[in-house]
Amino acid sequence: MSLVQPSAVPSLGTRRVVFIEGTVADIKAITDAELNAGVELSCYLTRSGLAVTYDQAVIQDGRYCSPQALQLPGVETFDLTLQYTYNLRTPADDVARITLERGVSGVLVEVLQVDEDQEEFTSADWYWAIPILTGKQMPIAVEENAVDRIGQKVFTRGRATEIVKVVEAA
Repeated sequence: MSLVQPSAVPSLGTRRVVFIEGTVADIKAITDAELNAGVELSCYLTRSGLAVTYDQAVIQDGRYCSPQALQLPGVETFDLTLQYTYNLRTPADDVARITLERGVSGVLVEVLQVDEDQEEFTSADWYWAIPILTGKQMPIAVEENAVDRIGQKVFTRGRATEIVKVVEAA
């Protein structure tokens, strides 16, 4: 048997982040029209600007009749923080801060493996999404060789999807 090296897709420059305020018809079947109507945040986010951590607790299932402790999946926890640029003097360059003001509910969508030159989302794209509520926006401390950025905690308000395909709008 020969080993086959699978092709890989670079992550840098091939992901997009879209915020859809309010709700979507079906988070597991977001349409291209819903995505294209959302606010594209990709170029505001810093490279580490969408920080997602995931954890799942383990429920121990030890039975009297067995020396082996079995396990069941427990509570899932998503922790999300955003980091993005802002420009108070130019609203056209301040879309992320204006869109994500504290207390806004919506759906945060990360579209995966999108060609760098692609201008609109289509039913050929793949994504994962999570309902969120935005927290307080805090300017990040001044750093050498850095631009002004905001750090913001966002709170999960529903189940995250698996990686699913965008649906063509009817």
